[in-house]
Amino acid sequence: MNVQLNTAAEKKQAIYQSTLRLIREFGFHGTPMSQIAQEAGVATGTIYHYFASKEELIVELFRYSKERMLNAIFREDERALSYPRRFMTIWMNLVEHYIQHPEVLSFMEQFFSSPYVKTLYSEECVYFQDEMSNFLKQGVDEGHIKPLDINIISAAFVGTVSATAKRHINGRFTFKEEDLKKMVGIIWDGIKN
Repeated sequence: MNVQLNTAAEKKQAIYQSTLRLIREFGFHGTPMSQIAQEAGVATGTIYHYFASKEELIVELFRYSKERMLNAIFREDERALSYPRRFMTIWMNLVEHYIQHPEVLSFMEQFFSSPYVKTLYSEECVYFQDEMSNFLKQGVDEGHIKPLDINIISAAFVGTVSATAKRHINGRFTFKEEDLKKMVGIIWDGIKN
């Protein structure tokens, strides 16, 4: 990267983006800090200035990616929609986010399959103690969704999002908006109360 990075925010952003790209290509273990620094256009010491270890970088990258993802899928102008319509919109927003940012999808899948997840979530904890879990729990509490364990509902929701986005990203099928509406309709029909 030949861009002059001046502020701490710019440097951290470059480190995050470089780490996402490299992890998508080489995985967690195949991405050394020196390679991240080179890709980001910063000194290796600069990374250690912001992150004490690679583990800390990955955990902070998860938080950063999750916050950006939640902002992309829970849009303020869609909060007034009916619950079923909002469910469908959020599902489609997440698919679109992953299609636009395949490195985030790859990172999230690797993160939740890695020991790093234990640094944030205990064994008993639902992985998504966030707006997504709250939204799905709201659907159960209000009677829109079958009274199932939140882990089952989350797996149906997130699993189909990931599979749909990967199929599109890998060029197996180019999903149009109408296709996504049909897909989320199948998911909704399966879990609605």
